[in-house]
Amino acid sequence: MKEHQNPESKKLTVDSLGKISMVAMMERSSTPWGIRDNQSRMVYINQASMDFLNIPLGFDFEGRLDEEFPCPWSELADEFRAHDRKAEANEGAEVICTSYYGREAKLEPYYAPKFPIYDDGVVLGTFFYAKKFSFISINDFFSHLKPSVLTLDPPVDTFTEKELDIIFYAFQKLSTKDIATKLCLSHRTVENRLQRMYEKIKVNSLDGLIEYCHKTGLNHHVPKKWLREGVEFFW
Repeated sequence: MKEHQNPESKKLTVDSLGKISMVAMMERSSTPWGIRDNQSRMVYINQASMDFLNIPLGFDFEGRLDEEFPCPWSELADEFRAHDRKAEANEGAEVICTSYYGREAKLEPYYAPKFPIYDDGVVLGTFFYAKKFSFISINDFFSHLKPSVLTLDPPVDTFTEKELDIIFYAFQKLSTKDIATKLCLSHRTVENRLQRMYEKIKVNSLDGLIEYCHKTGLNHHVPKKWLREGVEFFW
């Protein structure tokens, strides 16, 4: 007869935390996780990270440097190493990494913090996780809106690429004259395009356009041409 396990034996305590495997936790997670040594060589990545990094099936990643991976993000190896060193020296570092991620290899920004792994005060390496970058503007913050993931593909096909450029700058509170300067257009051209955009969605002002963008998610759309591959440090 199978004995019932004492529930107290599975109770989480400070002492029991030392027996819990970090890898076991990562293995079950749908969030991309990984571990690197203090030479920036990959030690472990979970399945979610394999998919996120678009690593070919069967590729032996253990002990590899970033530049040895057959993936587009490997071109950012120097920046990733700098991220590792900063995390090791400052008890962690946060960055936004923009590259071609996922099995679909889409150019997207991801928030990717790293934290040092210590053993008796010695830094052995770092562990990291990644998630799609969430963005909230100061205006959205005070309007009690929730953070949202930036998107490079417009959620609706109402507007042309040139019209989406205008929306992008309109959300940065630029005047039509400043938008015209940014896009190397005349002020009249921008005004004419705005009028056509108003007609498409049956509004008669920029405020109406902004409200439409909030409802459809266009307020978090970033035109692909404004996004570059790279690593941007938070701290």
